[in-house]
Amino acid sequence: MSLPLDLLEQAVHLASREPKRPKQASLRRAVSSAYYALFHLMIHDAAAIAAPGLPAGLRALVARAMAHQDMKIVCRGFFNGNAAYLKSIAPGAKKPFRTSEIPPTTLSLLKLPLEPELVLVTRAFVQLQEARHDADYNMTATLTRSEVLFVTKLAHDAFAAWARTKSTPNATVFKSALLLQKNWGR
Repeated sequence: MSLPLDLLEQAVHLASREPKRPKQASLRRAVSSAYYALFHLMIHDAAAIAAPGLPAGLRALVARAMAHQDMKIVCRGFFNGNAAYLKSIAPGAKKPFRTSEIPPTTLSLLKLPLEPELVLVTRAFVQLQEARHDADYNMTATLTRSEVLFVTKLAHDAFAAWARTKSTPNATVFKSALLLQKNWGR
């Protein structure tokens, strides 16, 4: 089994570990594992575009170069930009489509609207990253099992959606943007 799947399995295990009174440590680690499951799934597929084969070890270096915050910016841009597009084509819309959420270079490569699965993945990434940050750093928060099970389901749904969309042209642009978008405007 791959690391992303192992992490997702671990998240589910930790979320249900203590049946009566779950420990905060288990719940917090479950949230973190759920986020890292999706993170590693995405960097694995994105790195495969930049380093599809030999030499051995290059793909791991490419994956290591990917930054959490840059990925979050790309993800947020994709789902907010798609929402702006959908709003602009809705019946009765008066404003033409414009968005600052997706840089023009990236936007020129996309076919809008984005696939619902890709939107789900991008939104889930942002939500999971924020949940992980809260679980890891907000020690005043008390997590509940139901909240954590929602987070693990979100990660599971993102995995399923990614499997259905990862080979589309828009997903290929997305995977490249995860690694390179911040440098495309130079």
